[in-house]
Amino acid sequence: MVESVARDRIEKMIYTGKFLIPRPGEVITRGALCVDDDRIAAVGKLDEVVKEFPRHKVREWPDALITPGLVNAHCHLELEFCAGKVEYDGNFIDWLQRVRDLKHDFMVLPGYYPETSIKAIIASGTTTLLDHYTMEMDFRAIEEAGLRYFGFRELFDFNNHCPDERRLREASVFSYAVHSPYTASAEIARSAFRIAHKKGLPISMHLAEMPQELEFIFSHNEDIERLLRRAGAYDESWHGTGKSPVAYFDSLGILSPRTYCVHLNYVSAEDIELLAGRNVTHVYCPRSHAYFMHPEHPLPHFQVAGINSCLGTDSYGSNIDLNVLGEAKLMWAEFPKMPAATVFAMVTTNGLKPLRLDGELGKLERGYRADLAVYTGCDAASFDEIVRWLVNRKSAALVVREGRVIHEG
Repeated sequence: MVESVARDRIEKMIYTGKFLIPRPGEVITRGALCVDDDRIAAVGKLDEVVKEFPRHKVREWPDALITPGLVNAHCHLELEFCAGKVEYDGNFIDWLQRVRDLKHDFMVLPGYYPETSIKAIIASGTTTLLDHYTMEMDFRAIEEAGLRYFGFRELFDFNNHCPDERRLREASVFSYAVHSPYTASAEIARSAFRIAHKKGLPISMHLAEMPQELEFIFSHNEDIERLLRRAGAYDESWHGTGKSPVAYFDSLGILSPRTYCVHLNYVSAEDIELLAGRNVTHVYCPRSHAYFMHPEHPLPHFQVAGINSCLGTDSYGSNIDLNVLGEAKLMWAEFPKMPAATVFAMVTTNGLKPLRLDGELGKLERGYRADLAVYTGCDAASFDEIVRWLVNRKSAALVVREGRVIHEG
């Protein structure tokens, strides 16, 4: 985990703009917030904040919208090398093998720093990123760039029934991603969950992502067997479980309020009931979903069931950029009746719950960490109109994490 931020360029400052959104569903006209060191000292109308902190500098954008720093709840930073280089021909397993081959061809090695991705993510207004990774990247460089980075080490080894928990404990910069039901053994999944639970950390996973996964977990699928054999990870004793991927992972005891379930594209009514009962957090990646031509996502059913959902960008293997606002834009086009407050929450507060940071980040409130983004040129009026304007933004004019300016464009 990368949590600390270098304390350069932190000033006692009042930021103000045309509009300020402190939390989902609320907008303050001529709003302002006061940043004192790494925390928010006050939020409200400009005159009120200046009256409380008369000696602080004021930085004003007359036409700007100020929001909390955004949260991208699922990404694969290390796949930056895939941009424009991986084709999808309708078979997800073949696509996955192409990504694996390309990683080998590009000689992507430990210490890799995806600089272009980091800069673009921060410039979009994102201050918090949850990332799946398979190799040791240059985590110090990520920290120095200013991004709040939570790295979930992906675990595979489908045929590993005796994982070394000591090695697992040393294998992650933050926590673990049980890659999927078809690539990680039951023992790997349980061990990762057990270690994370003892440390008080969440885990993440791809789950119910594509039809081959459903077939393989229930009984068998030749495409997945071929993938695993090529990786030397096929389990000759595998005969299927007779369950859905969701029910299977639940039987392992790894679905909980500290679990991120990424995708959930193919689920039954029984699966949805189970997920709601376990109080998991669902991460939807709309543009990746569209790239792989999946049918309409069951997101509205999740909302009816009370499942907490947030948004992620996935990777350059299936996306044109890593701007989580682009995900919100497409999601809203798919589900136009979704309330603006829900859309806003899915890129700010919702993704923080398994991290237990929803009481410190995702809102502009007194005492919260001073994460914010400034978007100029806002000509909207109501909260709904402002959010519809926001989801079309490509970049922010200013991004601040814990009081430190980490982007200015």
